[in-house]
Amino acid sequence: MNILICSTGSRVKMIQYIKETIQSTGGKVVAGDSDPYSPALFAADDHVLLKPVDDENYMSSIIQACKQKEIDAIIPLIEEEVPKLVKNQSVLDNIGVKLVTSDQDLVDVCTDKLKTYQYIDQLGYPGVPTFSTVEETLKLLNERDFNYPLIVKPADGKASEGIWYVENETQLREAVEKIDHPIIQPYLKDREFGVDVYIDLMNGQLVDVFMKEKFEMVNGATDKSISVNNEELLSLITSFVEAAGFTGPLDIDCFEWNGKYFISEINPRFGAGYLHAHEMGCNFMQYIVNNLNGKENQPFERIQYPEGIWMMKYSEVMLRKVDSPSE
Repeated sequence: MNILICSTGSRVKMIQYIKETIQSTGGKVVAGDSDPYSPALFAADDHVLLKPVDDENYMSSIIQACKQKEIDAIIPLIEEEVPKLVKNQSVLDNIGVKLVTSDQDLVDVCTDKLKTYQYIDQLGYPGVPTFSTVEETLKLLNERDFNYPLIVKPADGKASEGIWYVENETQLREAVEKIDHPIIQPYLKDREFGVDVYIDLMNGQLVDVFMKEKFEMVNGATDKSISVNNEELLSLITSFVEAAGFTGPLDIDCFEWNGKYFISEINPRFGAGYLHAHEMGCNFMQYIVNNLNGKENQPFERIQYPEGIWMMKYSEVMLRKVDSPSE
């Protein structure tokens, strides 16, 4: 079994985790990226250069890599590539390549924060209220227990880019005019949590959950966090994912505000904070390999990791002699 990890960048640990898991099967981990000097390329068994995600030939380079390296499955790592890959699921199916993420309709929901809230709300779960107009937002403030500050940001934004914090109606209207396809949300953040979830690719059952409280973010990615076992949050997440229909790895962001929990974002892929989960024994890589080998994973029963363990990321250096980049 050969697995292609896309847009690997500096995610050396992710490559190491899947290599440790797959090595007993005789398979290979192939890292792909558009930058020939991405360090994770050199941590894999093999690597291939891909076109950038926004390049019109991105999918062609993916297909070529899959054929050249005899790829059996693709694990996407960044937000932009997931919708492009799922839209071409039939093409991947035709060459025998499994895509490790959820179905296209759910991926489409996750790529637009307004659709995300509407989906969460439709299922009857508490999401962060999200609106596209000033009028809807003012009505919310009049009718419910929310107030300024508010957040205005692009509906399809990523990594905390383009966010405005507004304290009154004048600032709100100004921010909405400055952003294409804006969404407006109340600032519901006393505490922020990241929840890593794995749902079996074969039977759709919940397999594992890891919860962490976030304390420091860098470019939208968790840099410092602490493991938690919160029964109320666990009950919310397990109930939601069982109703929602996702499969594979999920990265879910949640806020606690005034003693209540709200689901903020759902990412149908590995999040940057997965490192914490893996080091605590939640081995999603093994679950993926099991599924790709036709084996169902045991369903989730209870949290088995200890609370109060910190994850603290730090930098490392890699030295390699690199030949001239080749396609």
